[in-house]
Formats: sequence, structure tokens, C-alpha cells
Amino acid sequence: MTLKISGVISLINLKRFVPVILLSSCIAPPSLYQEAFLTSKAAVFDKKLIVTDNTSNLPYAMQIARIGNSKEVLLVLSEARYGDHLIWSSSSKELITTFNGKIIRTLGLSNDMQLINPPNIIEIYKQLLNNNDIESAHESLINFTSPKANSLELIQSYSIYKEDTIIKRLNNKSVDTIILQEDINIPIIRFKAKNLYWIDSEMNIIRSQQQLSPNMKRLELNSLKKYNGS
Repeated sequence: MTLKISGVISLINLKRFVPVILLSSCIAPPSLYQEAFLTSKAAVFDKKLIVTDNTSNLPYAMQIARIGNSKEVLLVLSEARYGDHLIWSSSSKELITTFNGKIIRTLGLSNDMQLINPPNIIEIYKQLLNNNDIESAHESLINFTSPKANSLELIQSYSIYKEDTIIKRLNNKSVDTIILQEDINIPIIRFKAKNLYWIDSEMNIIRSQQQLSPNMKRLELNSLKKYNGS
């Protein structure tokens, strides 16, 4: 299963928009990020997106996404709702909504999902750090399209997995993280999965591996530039 994108995006000829490199970035106005996508060329090596200087110079919040073993694609932040519900768009208009790093809705994939009453991953993580003996749990409802199902009970439980050092894709700098493990369970269909979230010292989820629903491969997100709130 793959995103409906024929190539991976390396954005070019956009220096007129961006005089400096920004590590914390803004929402991309449609007139600009669509032009960026339309004027881009594929830049991929062994299915991995190559982060070029032109991509680095863009002032937009961005992530790299991959479903299963497919090619990586670039996602650009197109909208922020309620301050922390972030809507990310691909060049061919697939949409992924995240809430503090957790995927809570997709549109345009072969098996879309929506999470009702999603957990606040960061707040749960803070609680676990303050008392490692606590195992936090959260109940949500989930809808998905293949097979079609609505309002299924979804139970999510959390634990600290381990420490890990990863290399940031934007600047190749190493960053120390703690991995939060999320165990999900949809009891009525006996579906279980494990998701992982790499969280840095500033409480940013800079990488995640999430399986959203049955009949869908794991979706990996890597943060390039975080949203600065404006």
C-alpha cells in the first residue's frame, strides 16, 4: 500500500521565497506550497528522500512520510486547527492530521481512519516520566474505511520503551530521545499493534511509527521542521 504519489519531492528554485534556514517553521499558504510541489523534481535514492538545500531553505513546517516499504514522500503543513491539530498535505492532496505527533485522521489513502477522543501523547509521556511505575491508558473510538467500520472502541496503553539517539534528517545532527511505546487494541475485532514515538528533551515527537487500523501497513513520520505556532 502506498501513498498515491509517483515520486518523492525535492523542492527547487524557491530561494526567492526564503532568505534563511528556519528550524521552526510556519504554515505553507496553498499558493506557495502548491507551486513548490508543481515545480519540484524527484530526488530519491533507494526509496529515501534526499533533503536538498532548497528543501532545507523552505520556511514551512514539513515531515517525511513512508507507508510500509514504499518511497518516502514530503508532507507540508497546510492548516492548524485548535492550535495543535495539524493537517499535513502531500503533492497529490492526501491529508494526514496529527495531534501532538499522533495520527488522528487520514484522507486520500486506500484505508482512511479517524480517531474520536484521541489521547494527548505528550501529556501521557510527561506523566510516565514523573512516575515510571504508572502505565497510562486511554480509550478512544475509531472509524476506518476498509473494511468500513464506525465507532469501534480503541484502547491505548503506554510505557517507556528505551533511550535512543537518532540523526535528524534536516541537518544530520544527533539528538537524544526517549521512545514511548503505544499498545493499541480494538477488542471487538481482536486487532492489536505496537506504535513507537521518539521524543526529544523539548517534548517534540521527531519520529514515529504508527499502524492506524487493520489492513494498513505501518506509517512512519520523520519531522523535518516543526510548527512554530504561527
